[in-house]
Amino acid sequence: MTGTALPAAFADLQAFDAWALPTETERNARRMASTQADLEAFAKAMIPRLDDIAAHLNAYPLDAMPPDALALFHMLMSVAEVAPAVESYRRPVVPFGFAGGRFKAQEDAPRRPLP
Repeated sequence: MTGTALPAAFADLQAFDAWALPTETERNARRMASTQADLEAFAKAMIPRLDDIAAHLNAYPLDAMPPDALALFHMLMSVAEVAPAVESYRRPVVPFGFAGGRFKAQEDAPRRPLP
């Protein structure tokens, strides 16, 4: 649990707030350390709400989100990490791939299109 309450409209997702991780490295590590059942439960809760989540987050600038929206944004980013494991390779780690820890994300790169 992050300790940050989600926006009221998404209170039903609060049980998954441990996925509100700010970096790709943390999200990747959590995916690899999770059970497939945990990944599927998270995806099952989040995926039907993606349009609503995106609409809610679009009300804020990326660099000025209130804490509850930022936690929801981080959970949204975690869906991108989890979806391939649920939808494609059906396991927390990439089969027949390199160990996930071998690749280091560039965490300080801007996460938005350049003007």
